[in-house]
Amino acid sequence: MIGQKHIENRDNYRFKKHWLFVAPLFLILGCSREIPLPKSAEIANGPVIHMFLQPDSSIVANCSKVVGILNPFEPETNASITIAINSNLPIALNMNSAGIYSNSIPKLKARDTAVIKYQSTTDSFTLKQIIPSNIVFTKTDTLTEPIAGIGITQGFKIQFQDSAIDQNYYRIQAKRLIRKYSRDKNNNVIDSTQYWETMRIDGNDLPFVRNNYNNYTEQEILFRDETFNGVLTTFHFYNLLPNPNNNLEKTLRVSITLENLSKPLYDYYNTRAAHLWSQKSITQLPGPLTGNIPNGYGVIGAFTSCNWVIKYQ
Repeated sequence: MIGQKHIENRDNYRFKKHWLFVAPLFLILGCSREIPLPKSAEIANGPVIHMFLQPDSSIVANCSKVVGILNPFEPETNASITIAINSNLPIALNMNSAGIYSNSIPKLKARDTAVIKYQSTTDSFTLKQIIPSNIVFTKTDTLTEPIAGIGITQGFKIQFQDSAIDQNYYRIQAKRLIRKYSRDKNNNVIDSTQYWETMRIDGNDLPFVRNNYNNYTEQEILFRDETFNGVLTTFHFYNLLPNPNNNLEKTLRVSITLENLSKPLYDYYNTRAAHLWSQKSITQLPGPLTGNIPNGYGVIGAFTSCNWVIKYQ
């Protein structure tokens, strides 16, 4: 005979089982909430402008509008852009194709001051840029060296004189001309192709290490002159890949470029490196790029450069 106490115990057991199932569900629902995107991830309207001023080169501005990620690219076709050099009369940039404005008449020189005026149906601003001083290599050297974690690879040394009157910002880039061979089963060359490839580079000199943004890129090295202002200095960097010369691939030339950047361009390249790195991460939201376009995106910057080509054959 089933007594009242047995029935109560059975009902209590069923209630406990039911509660053990439902309780975690309430906990999950209680912990679930919609997480809003940070303000930096919201899209704001404004112009997108990229303009890189370099001595003895045509002046070109690429102009477009902010669009959603699913919308097509929209160039700015109703802009008026002028540039005045050293207080001379302003010269207009002409739109040669949709969103691209240029003029090859004015020739910039190092230390020139350029005043850029931009106006569209929705935005207008004026910016001033000073072209950095010229930079030249005073000494260069190559070496083959062992690097921990890489093996035998190419090393490079460059020396240049920093200008003491300015606060300078620099960028190093390298690329190599490769010849690749196709061989038959008897190891005879049957075809070959050659092309330029951006090199992966790094270095351990103090100015390189002091810029944390260099941790985000292997395509360039960015640094400033705070530790060597006005001093003739030698810098060392190296290829992050082992020396690739073999019977299938040879390096014919290496081209090293050193750029002296304006501060807005230096900041833009730094934050661009972090932005591109975070795009590859599954845990990081891409951060905003630091630019100098008022109420917009992009950069108007200036630079001078020098180049060193190493011929291996």
